[in-house]
Amino acid sequence: MSTIQVVSNGQMRAQSVSIQVSDRTRCNGKCMFCISRVTPHASEGCATKLCNLNRCKVGLNFARYIGATHTILTSQADPTQENPDYLCELTKTAREYTPFVDMHTNGLILQKEGNNLLQRLTDAGLTMVTFSIASFDADVDKALMGVAQNAPKLIRLANSMELLVRCSLVVCKSGVHDFNGIMDYIKAAGELGAHMVVIREIWTPQTYNDSNKEVADWNIENKIDLAGMEATFKTVASNRNNEFGVSERDPLPWGTPVFAVGGIFSDKTHGVNVTFARCGEATRGPVIKSLIHKYNGHGYRNWDHNGDILY
Repeated sequence: MSTIQVVSNGQMRAQSVSIQVSDRTRCNGKCMFCISRVTPHASEGCATKLCNLNRCKVGLNFARYIGATHTILTSQADPTQENPDYLCELTKTAREYTPFVDMHTNGLILQKEGNNLLQRLTDAGLTMVTFSIASFDADVDKALMGVAQNAPKLIRLANSMELLVRCSLVVCKSGVHDFNGIMDYIKAAGELGAHMVVIREIWTPQTYNDSNKEVADWNIENKIDLAGMEATFKTVASNRNNEFGVSERDPLPWGTPVFAVGGIFSDKTHGVNVTFARCGEATRGPVIKSLIHKYNGHGYRNWDHNGDILY
């Protein structure tokens, strides 16, 4: 994402607003590092509550006032599982308040033959899609995601609609875990036409769901601190003639570095923007990474604690 261009009249600012589209926790994926399986739930299984659009407008208006440029449609389960008409209406509403609308998804529903949801969302105002892809090695990806993704098909489909395409990589000891592995991932994503890669670390929330200690323990065992990865990228970028095509750009408002990768793809004009997403970053201070609008109609500074309520 770009740095904030709009500055509010107050001290608080936000880069984006994340809308939790429902209270659904039963996902069509089975990710080993699943967030919803290790956090307490308001409900179990399928959606029982969707976002009230009027309350969404309150949150979107507040987000716009404090400078947010992006709306992100997300959930504890994959958001594409909800009713397409509802998702399109939510997308259309979000575009009325922010210039960019993104959806975070594993793409399983979108990749089905004959499914036109991504086209419908694009027509409704979607400008960007973020695909959670654990690896471009199909066997490793299936082992970590628990399902069979068709990453090439998803990226090419989104490109055909001229969406900005981002790939979300969760770095872990059982998957992509070092600099060379990350560069292989970026190269594969870029060759397919992806424009951005966000490198994430496994989230270990403050409060675990005791009913799924096994998943929580897996997350703790497999978590890799991204500080070392960021430092390696900085070191490589400092060599202007590095073989990896990595260069450093302006950081995000809270200090996270941003990199550009180019010159290593078949299309020499193609470039990939690379950012890092570390747990807990930008939840304190005047700049919020993403204002969280939950299905209960309220907004929060972060996902961790409902005591950090804003409206």
